[in-house]
Amino acid sequence: MTIRCADIPHLPGLESIRLRAGLQGSQQPIRWPYVVENDTLAPWVQGGELVFVTGINHRRSEENLKQLIREGVERQVAGMVILTGPEYIKAIPGPVLALANHLNFTLLEQPYALKMVLVTEVISNAIVQDNLLGQSVRLFLSRLINGFAEAPELIHLRASELGLPDRHPYVVLALRAELQTSEQAPGCALLHRRQQLEQALGELLQRRHIDWPVLGQDQDLLALWPTQQSSATALDEELRQALAVLTRKFPDLALHLGISELTPDLSQLACAVDQARQAVQFGQQAGSPLFFSEQLGIARLFAAIPQRQLLAQFCREQLGVLCFAREGQPWELKQTLSQYLNQLNNQQEVAQQLGIHRNTLSYRLKRIEQLTGRSLSDPFSRLNLQNALLIEQILLQHHHIHQAKA
Repeated sequence: MTIRCADIPHLPGLESIRLRAGLQGSQQPIRWPYVVENDTLAPWVQGGELVFVTGINHRRSEENLKQLIREGVERQVAGMVILTGPEYIKAIPGPVLALANHLNFTLLEQPYALKMVLVTEVISNAIVQDNLLGQSVRLFLSRLINGFAEAPELIHLRASELGLPDRHPYVVLALRAELQTSEQAPGCALLHRRQQLEQALGELLQRRHIDWPVLGQDQDLLALWPTQQSSATALDEELRQALAVLTRKFPDLALHLGISELTPDLSQLACAVDQARQAVQFGQQAGSPLFFSEQLGIARLFAAIPQRQLLAQFCREQLGVLCFAREGQPWELKQTLSQYLNQLNNQQEVAQQLGIHRNTLSYRLKRIEQLTGRSLSDPFSRLNLQNALLIEQILLQHHHIHQAKA
């Protein structure tokens, strides 16, 4: 489990530490303990620390304690522990507790009689053990995701050893992010934003008391979401709220969430991950922030066909040079074709959706017919074209497919 502020009074030997304020923020994970020695803490912390204030080297007035709390909130530290006793800080002032409660900032009180060397040792050991356990959990889940099949009994045994509730129904979430700017961001900046998004998703899970770690596969972040619902789509409102929280936190990112079907146990984790990633791929193409695997319909049948080259050949036969196009005029024409089919051939609606003139749309549709050799007035041609677009998205999920030769 992740070590949180609320866990501190329950660690062996730390029972005399009391939670005094900021209960709502007490689920913040602790990255490391830090003893503040100066009258300010902002220059010395990076976020996630549990800060200890002793009052030994600096006299701590009520205003200074308030300042430290505000700086702690600004620097996103996990929480603060104030040591109290007869010599230095005799008691935590009421206005300080009130400020911590107002800011949902966790404030704990530790008696001076409890030695700091013991406190930091217990907390540090707990964090190290938690990190080692987290690495073991990630390795175990990664092996299952990547197809290292084991008997369900062995999976259950290993999950029990790691403290994972593996026999409760869950869905897999696949979260994908794009920068909402036309400017090309440096790779390091994108990586940093992805790391921040991963941390935010982990915190969101922790607030729901979900101890599963966030995993990564290619461009997607993956998370297990336990539920007692009878189907994945029954989680619609719950997951929309979760996605809204992340969207507010990352307004510069376009976030898409794909959700697998309801899955009963870990033995089917690899299949559930594939479903979630297919769902987020289709959701991204359709411009839908939230997309369920259950919405894929016939696409699930196409995805189950093992002969990928046969599917790729069908796409090329139907789409011609538009097949697997990702840029330029072929991509523009393919997007037009997709909108035309999705809007049931309503040219006025398609032109409005694309923001183009009707004459421009007519030109594009004629060009599509020329390049594909298919008549858009023929219902069977439209059906084949729509299925080809659908299959193409499934194949693009497997990155080597679009490079295959006909």
